[in-house]
Amino acid sequence: MEDIIDIHVHFGAPKNKANDCFWSSKFESTPAYWFMKITSGSFFKKLTYESVYKQLMKAINKSKKVDKVVLLAMDRVYFENGELSKNDEETHLYVPNSFIIDLAKKNEKILIGASVHPYRKDWEQELEHCWKSGARLIKWIPSSQQIDPTHSKCIPFYKKLIEYNLPLLVHCGPEYAIPTSKPGFNEKNNPKYLRKPLDMGVKIIIAHCSLPFWGELDTDYLDDMKEFYKLFEESKNNNWKLYADMSALTTPLRNKFIPKIKEKISHDRLLFGSDYPVPASELSYKNTKNIYYWLKLFFRAIKEKNPLDKNYKLIKQMKFNDEVFTNPYRLFSEIKKA
Repeated sequence: MEDIIDIHVHFGAPKNKANDCFWSSKFESTPAYWFMKITSGSFFKKLTYESVYKQLMKAINKSKKVDKVVLLAMDRVYFENGELSKNDEETHLYVPNSFIIDLAKKNEKILIGASVHPYRKDWEQELEHCWKSGARLIKWIPSSQQIDPTHSKCIPFYKKLIEYNLPLLVHCGPEYAIPTSKPGFNEKNNPKYLRKPLDMGVKIIIAHCSLPFWGELDTDYLDDMKEFYKLFEESKNNNWKLYADMSALTTPLRNKFIPKIKEKISHDRLLFGSDYPVPASELSYKNTKNIYYWLKLFFRAIKEKNPLDKNYKLIKQMKFNDEVFTNPYRLFSEIKKA
């Protein structure tokens, strides 16, 4: 039986003696930080590793609809010379691969979403280690990690991904959760920069379908969305291994884009995800003109307390083909065995 897998679940924590996770002071002013405070029941208290971890495990272990989740690591900022940025305030969120790997060993519902910066001097060893440990994908946020996907340093990295048949999940579109210390890198979140790895044969997953978070108000990122659709149009003739994840689709100002995604993107290329701890909203999508039926769905969603199950049910209400929930299972089964 094919598992239902949520491929986009985040973790983050302040500095703690038990692990090497950390976030910057700037991160504590982001929406992601406040989402964590809300989901962990710490709105009026200081966030701790224990409070974030406890709420995450509760969501994962008590989910009735989601069999497994890909828990995402987040690598630190590295420079073009391969050196690690020594300034912790430049890396705004760090979740080491070793931490995710350890959690996956303890909990069979957790799959490894590794993150390896392509500029680091030891990228090859780290990537191989993650693959041998059972990583299901590699995650990049170009703006936050200061990665240019077109940089020559990425070419050997792409070749290794192809060798392992390991997917690369790339954040595209606006990034308001994890800041960047160099605003110029926000441009690198545009999916147009992914043509090189696609031409090479890398399996690319575009996160969030590259949608603007604030709808039409996100004027700086409407071009990202246009490029997203353009890539999928080109993909048909180029035989690209191109996918998109559905994480954070259940937010109120993205609802107007759902019909076009359903129409333009083949459902066998859509991968189920949540973007936890970003909350799924009961107001995310109205697919009926019958106000009574919509209210029924609305209150049913409000009653659902598990955030992963709520996201699942809202995606279900959007009436995508059910295959989107098991597509990740099939994609991950193609990864080369270590």
